Amino acid sequence: MERTGVMEPREATETRLRSWRAFASVIGCSLLVRLLVLRMLAATPLVSDSRDYREMALRLLDGRPFVPYWPPGLSLYLAPFLAAGLGDIALRASMLVWWVVFCVALVRVAKDLCVKDSITLILLGLFSITPALIHFSLEPMTQMPSAALLLVAVSAAVRCWKRPGWGEALLLGAATGGLSLVRPSALPLLAVLPALLYVGRRQVREPLIALTLGSLMILAWVARVHQLSGQWTINNSNGANLYYGNNPWTPLYRTWYFGSHAKLGSEEIEQFPEYGTIVRQIVELPKTERGAAFRERAVDYVLHRPDLFVLRTLNRVRCFWGFDIFTAANVRSAGPAVSRWFPVVLAMDAACYLVIAGFAFFWIATAQGSFWTQWETWLLTSTVVLYGLPYWVTMSHPTYHFPVVAPLALLGVMAWQMVRSSGLGNRRRGWIALAVLAVIQVEWAFYISRA
Repeated sequence: MERTGVMEPREATETRLRSWRAFASVIGCSLLVRLLVLRMLAATPLVSDSRDYREMALRLLDGRPFVPYWPPGLSLYLAPFLAAGLGDIALRASMLVWWVVFCVALVRVAKDLCVKDSITLILLGLFSITPALIHFSLEPMTQMPSAALLLVAVSAAVRCWKRPGWGEALLLGAATGGLSLVRPSALPLLAVLPALLYVGRRQVREPLIALTLGSLMILAWVARVHQLSGQWTINNSNGANLYYGNNPWTPLYRTWYFGSHAKLGSEEIEQFPEYGTIVRQIVELPKTERGAAFRERAVDYVLHRPDLFVLRTLNRVRCFWGFDIFTAANVRSAGPAVSRWFPVVLAMDAACYLVIAGFAFFWIATAQGSFWTQWETWLLTSTVVLYGLPYWVTMSHPTYHFPVVAPLALLGVMAWQMVRSSGLGNRRRGWIALAVLAVIQVEWAFYISRA
């Protein structure tokens, strides 16, 4: 009998099994690498943001009133492990769950977007060996949960668009609600993703389910904050972040500076006596009033100097797309035995990021106009832009682009597949986009070399 181009059910099943075995092998190897690194970190205590999230989890378990400065999502996740009496090594190990969720969600959404399995495996392999992803898979920080929940939300939105159902609508609501609790800057996605779903399907049930569940999650936490502090808010750091990135002393390019440097009690803050005086005055206010005081001063300054706000915003957008240095910086400060790996980690982080971002920038710019008529294109583009937008108006740093690299990569693959199948596209635009990305890296390298 002559064979047709359609696979028999048995062949299709075997193909799917081979595909899933390949994905499972890559994920398994990535977990092995991370377990080896985890063993190396066994005696290393949590520091900086990781320590702060652990402390907030302990305060939540304690139950006594306090004013939440940090967003609650990660601390709520860590709380059961601390309640069980587990230590720092267990908290680090618990973050591997988010890495697995990230991997499964990436494979899931790639299949829904008709990305070839071989391409998805390449992406998964790159993410598996990128030092930043290894680091954030083992550090109790918000980057990995944000990246995983963002992919879950995108996947659920795509499936709701293709095959409407309660299950995916609930998953979309849970993912966007959880993401907003981990990173409140992502709150617009809670409404925009269901809105895009409505635009794509013209059915109200699934968007309404998602929006309702996500909103209930936020409102439940806000009610808890009111019990703890008398405030109706998610957390108290947003006003301070806005002021750090928008005050008369904020560097025009290094807008993240006051978010990580020149803290009260440091020698650096003495270089900015007026800034130090203002911060001390605000810190003397009750904790519940500090956020509003910071926000008021930031808004007044932006209205007074809109020209500098626009300039800083343009700089923030470019800075956002610089190559990653956060993990390498941590390696450099970890002591002589580890710091010798600094050049290798920095080079690997930069190379992995630039391969993915360069590919995406080139093919997105190359793709023909019909690429922008696809609902999936608008979904992924909106996800990337809306996630980045709060950092483009407050303070920016390449570490903040971490959660959107996967959606950006998928957008690039979709554009590449369309250009390849149609033979249409403007590669001149692609080379211009690649040149812009290269200039952004040179500018970023120039500024960090002077830090």
